[in-house]
Amino acid sequence: MLYTIVSRNQKRRAEIAVTQEGLQLNLKSEGESSPFFTGRLNEMLSYSTGRPWRLDTPGLRDVQVSEETGMLRISGFLDKLYVTLSWTFDEQDLLRMQVSWENRSNHFIREAAVGILFALPKRSREKVTIPHMIYNNNPSSDPNRIVPRLGVEPGLGFICEEHRMPIPCVNVEWEEEETRFLTLFSIPDFVETEDGVVHYGSLGAIQEESRITAVALSGVLMFNGEKDTCFIAKNTTQSYTDGYTDFEQGRTLTKIYALDWGVADRRGHAFREIVRKGDKLFAPVGSGPLSLDEMIRLKTNAMDDRYRSGEQGAAGYIKFTDSNGTVPKHPLHYMYGWTGQCLKLAWCDAKLGIENRQEKRVQNCRRAVDFYVKQSRTEVPGVRHSMYRLNEGVWDDFYWNKQPVVSSRSYGETIADLAEITLLFRENGLEVPRSWIEALRESADFLLGGALLTGIYPSAWRMDGTPADDMITAAGIPCLIALVKAYWITQESNYLEFAERMMQRYYELHVETFERPFARSTLDAKCEDKEAGMYFFLAAYELFLLTRDERYQEWAEIAADWLLTFVYVWNPAYNQGSAFRNTDFSAVGWPGVSVQNHHLDVFFPTYEFWKFGRLTGKEQYERWGRVSLEAMGQGICTKPGEWGFSVAGEQGEGFFQTYWNHRGHSNKWNPSWVIALVLHNALRFRDTQG
Repeated sequence: MLYTIVSRNQKRRAEIAVTQEGLQLNLKSEGESSPFFTGRLNEMLSYSTGRPWRLDTPGLRDVQVSEETGMLRISGFLDKLYVTLSWTFDEQDLLRMQVSWENRSNHFIREAAVGILFALPKRSREKVTIPHMIYNNNPSSDPNRIVPRLGVEPGLGFICEEHRMPIPCVNVEWEEEETRFLTLFSIPDFVETEDGVVHYGSLGAIQEESRITAVALSGVLMFNGEKDTCFIAKNTTQSYTDGYTDFEQGRTLTKIYALDWGVADRRGHAFREIVRKGDKLFAPVGSGPLSLDEMIRLKTNAMDDRYRSGEQGAAGYIKFTDSNGTVPKHPLHYMYGWTGQCLKLAWCDAKLGIENRQEKRVQNCRRAVDFYVKQSRTEVPGVRHSMYRLNEGVWDDFYWNKQPVVSSRSYGETIADLAEITLLFRENGLEVPRSWIEALRESADFLLGGALLTGIYPSAWRMDGTPADDMITAAGIPCLIALVKAYWITQESNYLEFAERMMQRYYELHVETFERPFARSTLDAKCEDKEAGMYFFLAAYELFLLTRDERYQEWAEIAADWLLTFVYVWNPAYNQGSAFRNTDFSAVGWPGVSVQNHHLDVFFPTYEFWKFGRLTGKEQYERWGRVSLEAMGQGICTKPGEWGFSVAGEQGEGFFQTYWNHRGHSNKWNPSWVIALVLHNALRFRDTQG
């Protein structure tokens, strides 16, 4: 007996075959000779009681199968629970699967763990993507740090709460005649206990010698092979025992999943299907509590609070504030790039000054740039210090193995900002000091000779200009962007030619197959991270603006999709009494940080996403750029006392949507980049308004 349902476009079908071994599920596509998935139902339904949980598959008994118009329904007893599965294709040709577990017995079933398993036989070049958690098993992550991994020993895996995933799914890619994939999506639903605590289901993958299994469970967890364990902060895990389900008599637990399968564009790129299908599946609607003008007003107030001057011409924007009697988290200092973004704030000040004819703001910018250009130099041309301690009147640096270094990420950001300020002044007819142009040339000339033998930039240079390491990472891409922007200013063709050659190398090393995903740009994490992919997107975007080369458009789109695997397309519910619940905080549009940092922050190229989408006619990027910026209006202090801040416009660096930290709350760690990124994007968005 064979039961079949077909998708609306007639290109996919799901079959339930009745065989001597039981029911078998086959997922097929038109024009493909072999199924994308074949599995026996008795091996797909998991049930256990007691701790620790187990992936037991006791098998269905008293099975009934029915076929209706466009739907298959299967039911039977799974040990003590009665299970009903309904299968149907939706409007996006995804196979929806509704599963209900019901206690029809006369017993109270305690500490149960139930779920669905999709076991895929070992094949060539497998990759697993779990958004924000696992990217090809995170190969660039520091082995000495705790990050999610499927494990190197058979039977180890990673299973986390649905609310950790911006797009709740597990995607498995493999090679046959072509690059194939299967994605298991979960439509998140939660149970709220009497004390107001919210519990979601769980998703993940188990790696074994013979197969990789995509796993959807009722809430129990596994962290790197350890059951009932979750990741709660950097390098920290703890026991998690709330994932078990009690089934009193008559209780039913229902979950909805969706399956997608097909052929990817190319090897390593199946993750793009997560973004394409997830956007439609979840139909996200963001939250924008503040208007653009309100965001700019508030962030400008916070920026003004950060401006400080000192002796010897010191001028800039301190990373942490000492206003209103608060004790700063560190002695007052400017930081250039990374969490300080001193020159990006200078650009914002000048932009506001030009728009509003406030000469004082333009002069603040001039003084900040002059101070950096003239006084951050070292004995090596092009090598500059990274921060200035205002009270002590001394320059300082980042440190690597206790030795001072120049971070390529931080340095590239700063030189790119210097070029942006120069361009802003030129476009508005303001005088540009010769020293600024000389500094750009000096830095660009250093970058021409600063590459590794692999053709890319190191994560850092020693103060003598030699690489501090030779690891292949995406950390140095901001320096490539700085070269492109130096070309804007100087029209030195060798800067652009060098940048294009290096861009090709970054593409080959990271993007062509994603064997080595973007990593190591978030300086304190040493792992796969959003910001590494963000700078590849920005580099491709800048080169596309300059050249209109379709190759750079394609690369920007690939990176944009990778970035969107970090962006929330749904809004988790939060516990009663939490700040997020009390303020109707929505995670939609917010990006996560890295596979080690499972929280939200505002570091995202919202304006460039929007503009790239506009230029190329790609509505999805245009929309997400706007949705993300509007979402980041949440958590901004609008009056003293809100969100724990005394200065209007302040905003925490971390928003905690998971148990990685204080779930449902944000922190009060407020380095100046949180001001700079939102203000820089918002000011440019305002320019687009009619």
